[in-house]
Amino acid sequence: MRKVAVVMAMLALAGCENDVERAHNKVAEHLQNPKTAKFANVRINEQGDICGQVRGKDAAGVVEAYRSYVAIKQGAEYEVIIDQEGNSLRLREICGGADLQRKAEALADQPAAQGWDVEIIQGANMGALTDMTARLIERGIPSSVIYREGKPVVLLGPYADKAAALTQKADVMARLGIDSVVIQHDAPR
Repeated sequence: MRKVAVVMAMLALAGCENDVERAHNKVAEHLQNPKTAKFANVRINEQGDICGQVRGKDAAGVVEAYRSYVAIKQGAEYEVIIDQEGNSLRLREICGGADLQRKAEALADQPAAQGWDVEIIQGANMGALTDMTARLIERGIPSSVIYREGKPVVLLGPYADKAAALTQKADVMARLGIDSVVIQHDAPR
């Protein structure tokens, strides 16, 4: 009788999904090939929303670039937003980086005499600084760490023109799933 109870409990638990699994299943539904979904930089905010980056394979089996996502908790379900363009302010308001993006957008048309930076999105539970810089180094992407208001900030660049910075931003997201913003090198943050 005891063995039957243990087997029944194991079967019941096997059918249960935790919040992250439920959210990831919902996110995967938005991919061309949901079974190939790979997630990176997964984190949960105070409201229970799940943020991170996701990629999968397309219909031809080619691995797609990472894209940021948020699964917004609504009771037991999730509303999913996948950032196709890399600049969703709503996603960044939930997951971090909205202030930096607003600043970059406000300055976007101003000249950048000292070049352009790719600034890695930082914030609560964004991962350890050493992990972030190690991932960049492993892929041969030079970065620097500066301190702004006592907090470390990871920068790529400066790049001579905005197009080069945008290309680097897209490459870092595609290969590593690291979210960033392009902003003038000398711009006050």
